[in-house]
This record gives sequence, C-alpha cells and structure tokens, in this order.
Amino acid sequence: MHQQVHASGVFELRLKSFINEYGKDNTGKCCSGMTSKTSNECIGTCQTRFRICLKQYQAKIDTTTPCTYGDEVTPILGGNVVNLSPDVSTPRGFTNPIRFFFNFSWPIDC
Repeated sequence: MHQQVHASGVFELRLKSFINEYGKDNTGKCCSGMTSKTSNECIGTCQTRFRICLKQYQAKIDTTTPCTYGDEVTPILGGNVVNLSPDVSTPRGFTNPIRFFFNFSWPIDC
C-alpha cells in the first residue's frame, strides 16, 4: 500500500555583515573599473547585493544548475562594507532573515 506524505517548513538565512576588502566584483575585477597607478589596488566602491541559491547538497558547488528550493536576489545593501545588525536600518524591500518556504510530498510504502 502506498501513501503520500506531505511536509512543509521554512529555511531562514540571516545576513550579518560583509567586507569586500579589495573592492572587486564576483569575477575578480575592480567594481569601479579603475586601479591606483602606484599600488595597482582598486579605486572606488562596489554596490553590494547578494544572490542566495538554495539547493540540495553538492560536494562541488555548481552555479550553472537551477536552485532546487528557490533563490533570492537582494537589493543593493551597501558598498564595500555592509553591516546588517538589527540596530541598523535596512534598505526598503529587504527583510532579514531571508526566508525560503518549502513543501514536499513523496510516496512511502506502508
């Protein structure tokens, strides 16, 4: 005899802080496109946002496959330093923690 089991829940991710010490984007290039002539360091700041992708466990993360349980892209949260402490106001439209609601069903043998 087969029965269907249903489960639901929520996964929460709270962002606290982020420091982009070198002012580089996710490809390793200066966000501003400019470097110092003397030290070859990035000049300017980045506009920091995050993409959170919730998927099944992977020993090696594959960014080309879909996010099984959902994804979220935040608005711009700051520059090279982002502080998301509870006492700091967050940008409009952003809620912290980020929530992923899920519903599963699968057959079981009885």
